[in-house]
Amino acid sequence: MGKPDADHLTMLVIDDDEQYVDALFRDGQRYGIALRHVASLEAGKEIIEGDEGKTLCGIILDVECYKHRNQETPDGSFIIAATKYFTERAPDLPLVAITGVQPLFERYQRDFDGIWQVYRKGRDEAAMFACLRKSAEELGWVKIVNRYPDVFGVVERHLGSDAHGELLDCLVNMQATALPRIRGNLANLRSLQEKIYLALHRIEPEMVPAQFIQTRQGGDKSCVDVARILEHLKGGYDPHAQRNTGRVYLHYRSILYRFSEMVYKVASDGIHAIDEGGAFRPTAYTVQAATFALLDLLLWFGSVTEGKGRR
Repeated sequence: MGKPDADHLTMLVIDDDEQYVDALFRDGQRYGIALRHVASLEAGKEIIEGDEGKTLCGIILDVECYKHRNQETPDGSFIIAATKYFTERAPDLPLVAITGVQPLFERYQRDFDGIWQVYRKGRDEAAMFACLRKSAEELGWVKIVNRYPDVFGVVERHLGSDAHGELLDCLVNMQATALPRIRGNLANLRSLQEKIYLALHRIEPEMVPAQFIQTRQGGDKSCVDVARILEHLKGGYDPHAQRNTGRVYLHYRSILYRFSEMVYKVASDGIHAIDEGGAFRPTAYTVQAATFALLDLLLWFGSVTEGKGRR
C-alpha cells in the first residue's frame, strides 16, 4: 500500500487475503481512507505499538486470520484474541470485523451484538467504510489534524510518523499546566525544529551544511547546531563590515526568522528553567505561543521543499 495523502485517514486491516485487500484499498479511497495492511495479529501488534500506531484511526479485522506470522492456516481463535488485544491497547479506535463466510457472519453478528459491528465481504464495504469514517472523525486527535491540514500535510510528506506524533502531542497538550507536561511539550518543539533542519540538510545541503550537523556515536541520532544554522540562514551578517558573508535564506527581520529564533530559545531555555520562578519559568501560554510559531515554520519548510520559495 502506498503512503496516504494528508487528507486520508489511515486504518489498519488484518486479513490474509491480499487480493481482497487490494480491492478493499480501492473502496476505502472513495471514503478518504487509506489502509495499512498486515496478515497476522503479530504484525498488527508491531504496527500499533510502533510510531505508525500513532497515526491510525480505525481497525478492520478478518474474522478468521493468522495470529502468528509462521502459521499456515487461518486461526479460528484469531478474532477473540485480536478484539481482546485491541480493546486493551487501543480502546478509543473504532473497530469492525468482516467475513466472507455466511455462517461466521451470522455467528459473530449475534455474539458481537452491541459491541462490534460485523460486515460481509463483497456486500457491506460501503456501509463499513461510512461507519468507520464517521466514528474516526469523532476522535479528538483526528479533529486536531483536520483543524491544521496544511501543516500536517507537510509533516506527513516530508518528516514522517515520529514528527507527526510529536506535533500532535504538542497540539493536544499545549494547554496543560503541569510542569512535566510543559517540559515535554518544549522538548517536542525543539525536536521538531531540529527535524526541519535535518530534512533541509538532506534536501538542500547548501541551506543547512553538514558542519552544523554531527552524527552521534552509533549513528542513530544527530546533534543539530540550531544557533549556527540560524546564523547561516540569515546570511552570516558581519556587523563590522555591515554586510552579509553568505547567501540570505531568511531575512533577519522577517517574521519567519524571528519565529525561528523564538522557538529555539524558548524551547531550549524553557526546558532548563522549569524549576525556576518568575520571568524565567515557562507556562502553558509559553508553550502555545511557541507551538503556533512552529506551525508557521513548518509551512515555510514545506514551501522550501516543494519549491514555492517562501523566504
